[in-house]
Amino acid sequence: MPVAFESSLVVQSSATVSEPKSAVTPGVLRGEASGEASDAPAVAASGVNPQLSPAALAIPRSGIRDVFDRVEQVPDAISLTVGEPSATAAPHIVEAACEAARAGHTRYTNVLGIPEYRRAVAEYSARVKGISYDPECEIQAVDGATIGLYLALAAVVAPGDEVIIPSPYFTSYDAEVMLVGGRPVTVALRPENGMRINAADIEAAITPRTRAVIINSPGNPTGAVTSAAEMARIAEVCTRHGIWAIADEVYHPFVFGDDDVRDTDDVRDDDVRNTGGKPAVAPSIAAVPGMKERTIVVESLSKTYAMTGWRIGYLLAPENVIEQTGKIAELMHSSVNSLSQYAGVAALTGPQDHVAAMREEYRAKRQIVLEGLSDCPVLRLVKPQGAFYAFVDVRLTGLDSDEFARRLLDEERVAVVPGEAFGEAGRGFVRLSYAGDADELREGVARLRAFAERVWNPITGRHSASYHPVSVMA
Repeated sequence: MPVAFESSLVVQSSATVSEPKSAVTPGVLRGEASGEASDAPAVAASGVNPQLSPAALAIPRSGIRDVFDRVEQVPDAISLTVGEPSATAAPHIVEAACEAARAGHTRYTNVLGIPEYRRAVAEYSARVKGISYDPECEIQAVDGATIGLYLALAAVVAPGDEVIIPSPYFTSYDAEVMLVGGRPVTVALRPENGMRINAADIEAAITPRTRAVIINSPGNPTGAVTSAAEMARIAEVCTRHGIWAIADEVYHPFVFGDDDVRDTDDVRDDDVRNTGGKPAVAPSIAAVPGMKERTIVVESLSKTYAMTGWRIGYLLAPENVIEQTGKIAELMHSSVNSLSQYAGVAALTGPQDHVAAMREEYRAKRQIVLEGLSDCPVLRLVKPQGAFYAFVDVRLTGLDSDEFARRLLDEERVAVVPGEAFGEAGRGFVRLSYAGDADELREGVARLRAFAERVWNPITGRHSASYHPVSVMA
């Protein structure tokens, strides 16, 4: 049976319990424990110190941020941690924002977004993903996918409801479910299945309290792409049990054509293409017949168009959902950055050759990782089919993934993210991003392999007796 998160503790599917990674003891003021002098007026002995919210204290801090903090102390490190394109937005996108500023488009906008942006989203979604949405009432501009995910959860999850999260998962998923009062229930992704989402595993985790399942494909941190056929099976499970699918599709154009993906015949000539010349995107569960009315698609322009700092994305959802997400967004931020929306119009409707170029660049960099770790006796790799991440199994080294990552940074000046930052099912793995500089990537992978082989003891086999690489890694 799946184990859900309690209100103040994080409980993973393996039934292990961990305290929040970053917490402040309520009522303890800075300087009290150390006896530091303070210029602040003395607090009356009978006074009660104000406390922080227990709900806030229970939210886990991002494990990726922990790694970033350590990397800052090693300025000469090769960082393979950042999930961000090395490119910047194409010139026509930048010019659109500048032109909008010159034209005075710097005021509040409709909370759902300017009409031009919503129409551009609708046209793009139909052209590239084969899904049709009404720009008047089924599309909302959001400040990136993270806030989009929060709005989606806030609209459909009630306190105590369970949300199924395939694990390992992007670091904010569990925390955002907790923020809206829900209970994350993790379902382990299996290396022997290529870390793809599995309908049977999701169904086994459903209880009467299940309200939604989060679908992320291509996946972060694994790079796994769930097939169209499996998406159809997941859709059938959602339909039969009456649960929402919340689909994080921010890496949808970065699929490498090695696996079963949905090819779309009507994609424009200059849209993203695979090496065989056919257009290819990751399958969307919203495209399965009957699923549009029970799916919320969370999207961002950050990865597709190298616009991470622009903070612009969108939601695709039924009208009754957008009515609620728009209401909540109005209370949170009034409206989305106007200039980013005009830039988004140019990104979605303009030339797509820069997107295709990024995809081929990631394909080449992925090959650097595959070749650098090929035939390594100690590291195993779940071959990524999309996005720009590799999830590397380090269990044969005899180190847990956090110690592996710390020692790799200290001894080889290479930074990776330990797998447990992405949930308990990531333990024993590390994530590396291959979105950065190719030369640094090549050197970083070489150092990673050398470190792993150095700490490995091939005589005694410093790994768990229950782990067998042939059976665990296909």
